[in-house]
Amino acid sequence: MSKTFSLHAIDKINDIFENHDNHVGSELKRQHPDKYKDYMSSDCITMAIWVLKYAFEKIGKPDVASKVGTLGEKGTSLAKYLISHHNWNGVYYNPDVNHPLDGDGEHTFSYYNQVKKRCQYSVARVPVNRKVINYSPNTKKVNQYLNLTEKTMVNYNLFKKVPFGLGMSRGGSHVWLYSKGEVMESHWSSIGADLYTQTALSKFQWHSGIIVTPPDYRHLLSQISEVKCG
Repeated sequence: MSKTFSLHAIDKINDIFENHDNHVGSELKRQHPDKYKDYMSSDCITMAIWVLKYAFEKIGKPDVASKVGTLGEKGTSLAKYLISHHNWNGVYYNPDVNHPLDGDGEHTFSYYNQVKKRCQYSVARVPVNRKVINYSPNTKKVNQYLNLTEKTMVNYNLFKKVPFGLGMSRGGSHVWLYSKGEVMESHWSSIGADLYTQTALSKFQWHSGIIVTPPDYRHLLSQISEVKCG
């Protein structure tokens, strides 16, 4: 049986994490061009483009891989393309929609004023149809007008079964990759062991955003809470 898009993407992630002796963060290379002139630049969206291009090529879609390669400026543009042209799904994540762990009201706003009202994420209007929220609630009331959030793990545990996704936070300013509950990042000012890192989504420091997932495992997503806006 042939591999799915997601499994090819995971192969590429593993390759990057295991073989990056000649990689350097793009900002570090910009600061020291002579020192790192023979190194390959990496940053958050560049790593995502590498993985997506590889997987699309492996499933016999080189034209899509080429198109993806032109969408490295904004994470939201890449997400909208995958959703509108290739039936990917937008999944909103937020560990606590009422009392964000970092106290930043952006996370509450993104849920109540964007996702819940319009089924969209960020001013770029990335479509959202599923949500994974309130899986790691704050024990302190950041917003005095909202009750403490009740913890719910059902959607989070289901989403941990999804093999691959393209994630973004802060309206798409930070891009990363997702696999089975883990977040994979590239850091543009690092090199060596610090360049690529892996963190559990439940402990991820970017407390809200979207993860777009390919249609390979749509049956899993159908079990996760649907976003009903309006």
